[in-house]
Amino acid sequence: MDLFNKAKYQVDEVSQKVATPFWKQKEFWVFTPIYFFVSLIELTLKLQAAYIAWFNGKLVENHLLLWNFQYYNNEQSRLLQWVIPQAIIKIAHISIPHAYMLQRFVFIFLALLCFHYYMRKWLSPVESFAGVAFLAAVMPLTYMDDLQESASLLMLLFVLGLWAIREHKTFLFELILIVGSLTNETLLILAAVYFFYHIRWVYPQKINSRAVVEFLTLVGRTILIALLPFAIAASIRYVTRDNPHLGGDFVSWSSNWQMLRTAVINIHIFDPLVSSYVYFILLFSVFWLYALLGYRKSGLFLQRASWIVPLFLLAHFITGKINESRQMIPLGFILIPMGLSFVLSKEFDKREAHLDPHPDHQPNDEPEIHPVL
Repeated sequence: MDLFNKAKYQVDEVSQKVATPFWKQKEFWVFTPIYFFVSLIELTLKLQAAYIAWFNGKLVENHLLLWNFQYYNNEQSRLLQWVIPQAIIKIAHISIPHAYMLQRFVFIFLALLCFHYYMRKWLSPVESFAGVAFLAAVMPLTYMDDLQESASLLMLLFVLGLWAIREHKTFLFELILIVGSLTNETLLILAAVYFFYHIRWVYPQKINSRAVVEFLTLVGRTILIALLPFAIAASIRYVTRDNPHLGGDFVSWSSNWQMLRTAVINIHIFDPLVSSYVYFILLFSVFWLYALLGYRKSGLFLQRASWIVPLFLLAHFITGKINESRQMIPLGFILIPMGLSFVLSKEFDKREAHLDPHPDHQPNDEPEIHPVL
């Protein structure tokens, strides 16, 4: 009887935690202040790295050019990175640099907090905190003397987008993609995560008409979800097509590989001008390997989400500057929990959310799914 009462108490305690809104739980009030001050430290480190550019008039000049649609097209097209600071200026009556500071602080804080709760699907509060702490620890490696300020909002939208896909919040995911198309085109790669997550892997000998129809339906659904966000991003780029491209050539494939080769051959970890081209590897360091080793234990969602990593790297090698390691930060929301599954020897639930949430679906009728290729 004592054992029964103890089990009942534990079940009631878990049920109460599930029913209680997260902002009423002790966990929220314990970790939120930590992330608040961590975000403040991150802002301070960013300002130390880019102090001259922020406060010598360059940021003010760039903001005014952006507001008048006269800046480089790849920055001009990221509307929310300068529209939000302008709104803050109008509402709070603060200077342009302080508006950008406030924007960065708020979005980094919310991104860290959301990352914590995103990982709670698989990890305990302390384990989730460890993942957030690792991300916060490596972020200063990405801080450069630049003014590309869409990164903080991109972090928040990326982790929210992953959560929405995992939990089958399709309408919310669509809204996140739309906001992302106004923030940074990098977010649009989440459409591939949506597609990969919902694919039903069927052995070739078991392919039938139903499997083909389901696949084509998924293709059509993914296109419909991505159509408007991609159209918005393309339209903005078309409007700004006559503006010059920041960073020179649009295609950077050759220069990226050449500089990476030079950095590897002449590697000098204490020379940032040379070693910055390997920072994208150093950023997650052993977690690139840990994520691979933890692949089989990391659950269906993270396994499928990790399929975008090669696509993500390829896209940035072609159109980005690989020495700007901040571009890799969104991958942390996939690689870090995968790596933790290996570090903690913990197998994540492979049924995070049912692949077919429709009520008329019968589990016995679904094709055999093999998430691990």
